[in-house]
Amino acid sequence: MRSSFDALTVFDPRRSRRFRRRRNWGQLTLRLLTVLALVGTLVGGWVIFRSMTGIDPVPLRVLGAEGRPLGGALVAGDNGAEAATDAGGLARLPFEVPATLTVTADGYVPAVFTVEALPIQGALALQMEPLVLQGRVVDSNGNGVVGAAVTIGEHSVTTGQFGAFEIVEAMPGTVRVEKAAWEPAEAEWDGSRKRFDVTMDAFMVRALRVEEDTAGDDAAFARILDMADASTVNALVFDTKEEEGKVLHTFTDYSEPQSIGALQPTYDAAQRLAEIEEHGLYAITRIVVFQDPYASRFRNEWALHNSEDGGTWVNDRGLGWMDPTDRGSWEYPIQLGIHACRLGFDEIQFDYTRFPTDGDIETAVYDDPAKDTAEGRVEVIAAFLAEARERINAEGCAVSADVFAIVMSVRDDQGIGQKVEELSHVVDAISPMVYPSHYGRGWLNLENPNDHPAEVIGEALRSGMIRLEGGALLRPWIQGFSWSADQVREAIATVDDLHMGWMLWNQLSLYEEEWLPPDPSG
Repeated sequence: MRSSFDALTVFDPRRSRRFRRRRNWGQLTLRLLTVLALVGTLVGGWVIFRSMTGIDPVPLRVLGAEGRPLGGALVAGDNGAEAATDAGGLARLPFEVPATLTVTADGYVPAVFTVEALPIQGALALQMEPLVLQGRVVDSNGNGVVGAAVTIGEHSVTTGQFGAFEIVEAMPGTVRVEKAAWEPAEAEWDGSRKRFDVTMDAFMVRALRVEEDTAGDDAAFARILDMADASTVNALVFDTKEEEGKVLHTFTDYSEPQSIGALQPTYDAAQRLAEIEEHGLYAITRIVVFQDPYASRFRNEWALHNSEDGGTWVNDRGLGWMDPTDRGSWEYPIQLGIHACRLGFDEIQFDYTRFPTDGDIETAVYDDPAKDTAEGRVEVIAAFLAEARERINAEGCAVSADVFAIVMSVRDDQGIGQKVEELSHVVDAISPMVYPSHYGRGWLNLENPNDHPAEVIGEALRSGMIRLEGGALLRPWIQGFSWSADQVREAIATVDDLHMGWMLWNQLSLYEEEWLPPDPSG
């Protein structure tokens, strides 16, 4: 008879270790089989891939303009394989030599490369030829237009000398050309390597000056609009700031004129701009720059001073001047131009952009005396207008400058800092005040130059035309006073024959319909 003790299972340490060893060997065997299966899958995949391709991918580097890596290029082999290059111009494509590779990329001539051998080290380099759009922007007379913006796709350049331009990596498509004071133009480019010219036309301003009282009188202004509608007049010139420093209309977001006491509104600019827009007219506003009794008094740190007592320098009329050599004096007229543009004017015309002429010039003390030389004065005026144009063009308006007519016919700056050559680079239009009544007896051997509109105006403009080194238009002021209707028409015809715009000046805006060429459309 067994005891109850004999019926119990007796724990045996040796048997337990053998059990664990058997279990561990089972797990290891399972893991090994799993790894072998995975390796087999990979090897099998590689064998299948090799059986399909039979070749290793070759590293390729596609190079674009100036040897730069070209991303986004598509490389295709004659075996049907394709690969795109990354940002570093690198791609990998399986092929065996000899092979023919075709490469395409936006802005490049499609290329075919025959590969006879592979480099021992590194990637195979493939150099692409960029599509290059070369040409000129010209006016209707074939003259180059300097400073025009040429755009195709995402590329944009500015025309240089003779209106020439070049765009590398261009895609065929629509070429757009724009320039302030010119009509925009478009042309289609098919990718041809031939020189590609685009013709654009200057906007030919034919304007009447609207003085402040006329601008503020509904009936008088309506008469101006009627004249424009019945004639070739397509623009009006207002004043924002006049010769005595008064600012003639308000701004919603610029308080400086009011702060210095210069704001003396005589017309509602927003209302007048809305009216002339209805009549399809171009709006120019004139801003007198450095002659300014208000700014010279209230912003005296930037004013021109005299050497006698250190006070503000004034001209023969007792009007204070700002110092052109002090950049602090530039900001006010530029801000007036910026805000007038935002108000709705199409063009900002700067007047009195010069050094003073009347008064005791010898006593004028400049912030930078070294600039009171012929070269220095020209540099100062050009720098002011260059900064003004850059900032005002950015607001969407053209920039022009009035100049003394005499600087068209002589080669020096006449002591005022105005030279046609330099100014033609920094404004969109130059407006010489060609008034024969202002020329002295004997000019051009004429007893009375005022009796000879065509001769005097024609000589001034032809002399200036050949000196326009930059891209500015030439658009003169014509006198609308002390002449008969025949003489005014003769002056206008002289300018029209030279394919220029014009502006008619009358101090009180008193014009006669018979002075103006009739609207050809009837």
